[in-house]
Amino acid sequence: MPDIVTSNIPERIGRANQVDPGILNFLKANNLRLGGKEPFTDERRHHTEVLAVEPPQHLVHVRVEPLIVRGPVGDFNVRCYHPSDKKGAAFIYIHGGGWTVGSLPEFDTFFRIMAEESGVQVYAIEYHLAPEHKVEQYFLFEATLRWLHQNASNRSVDPNRISVGGDSAGGNMAAVTALRMRELKGPKIALQVLIYPEAKVPFETLAGAENCTGLYLETQGVLLFAWNVLPQGKNHTDYDITPLLADKTLPEGHRNLPKAFIITNGFDPLRDTGFEYAKKLKAAGNEVLYVNHEDLTHGFIQFTKWSKRAMEETVELARTVGKELAN
Repeated sequence: MPDIVTSNIPERIGRANQVDPGILNFLKANNLRLGGKEPFTDERRHHTEVLAVEPPQHLVHVRVEPLIVRGPVGDFNVRCYHPSDKKGAAFIYIHGGGWTVGSLPEFDTFFRIMAEESGVQVYAIEYHLAPEHKVEQYFLFEATLRWLHQNASNRSVDPNRISVGGDSAGGNMAAVTALRMRELKGPKIALQVLIYPEAKVPFETLAGAENCTGLYLETQGVLLFAWNVLPQGKNHTDYDITPLLADKTLPEGHRNLPKAFIITNGFDPLRDTGFEYAKKLKAAGNEVLYVNHEDLTHGFIQFTKWSKRAMEETVELARTVGKELAN
């Protein structure tokens, strides 16, 4: 049975006695890690080799539309995944990978699941990776949001039901986009979906210590990823890098933000900082849905081919988003 998504944030969270065997066997068989000691270029190549696979047969029919959107530093590519049963809502998504690793083909099955199980159009942003490119990734999110609002009627999208989301570093960028749009009085966001987000570096947390290695995301690797994406002189505690600390740098702090759906995992270095972000949003008066998957790891939305639990919770995630954007 899928874990229960709740609007009542628990007092504490943790991890199960053991990690999901399907994920653990997959990670070991493929020697797959994020933020390891090998050169990041090798890590990129290995992720593509392992994760850029054909979608399952029941999702092959999902139509994928290539789009080009004008951005702050030139045009960029977006893929739109069309559900069979369109409900007039949209989900703008930017993938994770520490800003350094990852590509749309590696997340293709996830996007198909999201579209088909939610009934929502999924707009997946392709962005240049760090360290070759720094910070500009955040502005592609905003550019896509503004573009979709401007073209909503042509895209058969209700502008009141446009959501944003991302996993890991993508979850960080989605949270930052919600904060920025409030600060700039930008386009409306109906829902922010933060999948094991990097709300803050996890080095001092229990989750960062007990899940430091061997569970896909390496805690030490988060330091490398932050180094890769930050320009020289950028303060890592600014809200547009560390959304958990927005109450330290913005007058409104975490108040008056879109409803949030936050997902964390027991065997994930980012578990505790994601949980803290859920609590801060709730304490600031925002609507929050939350779930912690005690037996899953970082990256589970990409592991659905190899883990029944990963598939189960990814489908449930998509259905929850669909319900939230239904009207």
